[in-house]
Amino acid sequence: MADFVRDTSGFSSSIDALLFLVLVSVSAVILAQAMVGDTQVSVLQDTLAGEHNSQVLLSLQNGRVDEFTYAVGGAQMDYLVNETLGPRAVDSGIYQAGKELVAGRELKHKTFADLASESVASQFTIYHGGSTVRLNLLMDEYRANIDAQMQDYLDSQIGDRYYYNVSVVWWPFRDVPIGGETHMGPQVPGSAYVESTWITMPYHTEFTRYYVEELIDAELEAIGLDLANASAVPREQTEMRISGHINDAMNRTLDEVVEIIVEMTIEQTIEKAQTALNQQVDNVVPGNNSGISDIILDEILAELKKDPAFIEDASLALSEQICAYLQEVVREEVHEVSEAEVEKLASDITDQYVSNAATIEEVKDEVLDYVFSRVNLSRARMTLALWDRNR
Repeated sequence: MADFVRDTSGFSSSIDALLFLVLVSVSAVILAQAMVGDTQVSVLQDTLAGEHNSQVLLSLQNGRVDEFTYAVGGAQMDYLVNETLGPRAVDSGIYQAGKELVAGRELKHKTFADLASESVASQFTIYHGGSTVRLNLLMDEYRANIDAQMQDYLDSQIGDRYYYNVSVVWWPFRDVPIGGETHMGPQVPGSAYVESTWITMPYHTEFTRYYVEELIDAELEAIGLDLANASAVPREQTEMRISGHINDAMNRTLDEVVEIIVEMTIEQTIEKAQTALNQQVDNVVPGNNSGISDIILDEILAELKKDPAFIEDASLALSEQICAYLQEVVREEVHEVSEAEVEKLASDITDQYVSNAATIEEVKDEVLDYVFSRVNLSRARMTLALWDRNR
């Protein structure tokens, strides 16, 4: 034992062995890509990007904004000032302070999810017949400001490692391009890592499955009667009648949803905001006749007239005209994408009942589930895509 302690050459050999192992480990790290191949390294990078994406999306959803400001009808006020006082008048510090005093709004301690959902709710853009009708004319500053704040936040979270694209989409009618959208960032490549989450819309509604069941009860009862008499009439006639009842149920549901949306969004962001803005601006303009109300109305009507399906009726309030127009457009769009589904559903439930595979009550539940699934009123989809800048 004493001889071993005095043997310094043995201790030196142990140190040399440890140093060798360390050098091998360092070399392995440096040469990892060559050792494991591009595919394995790519998988590792994708895994890291995916984990980062999940963290950033959760952070964006729950990130809190202490102060958020915008001006209702800011673009219209800028137009009025430029027309009255000449170009560049909007750059005046006095005007900007007055604009904030008259039409400024300030929100405190809101999450990005709250602000983004309010932005898409207030927009209400309609894509129909090759035209685009945009009804968020009084809320342009809201959308611009929340987009800028979200972009600043993402830049600070993501840094220079990744490109990103973030979108928030609210389409209250499934597969129908009507609602609100926000998109930031370059076009998403196929190699991007994409993750989505649902965010809640900023209003409370009782539009539940039970509510829809009460709304379409007459159509459900009619379907039950047609099935009960299926053996007495030709099969094609039974299916055609059931298809008609399903379409009637959807029409009743869609019309109701449009009325709810117009009441919650259009009236709030157009009629009430327009009236309040008109009163505020007129109070500070000599003669109480700024003309801003006419500017707003003309802009909105010009947007609506982009779609030939809109027919102006001066005897109705603007929200009533928009409601009637939207009901017609939504019906057309929904039935266009669901026609084949409805025919198949009618055939399937007839088969189920005739073959004793389902009762009339079970068939009614299936129809109710389908009609209810066409509406997604209370949620918007937030999506974040990340991809490596170095690829």
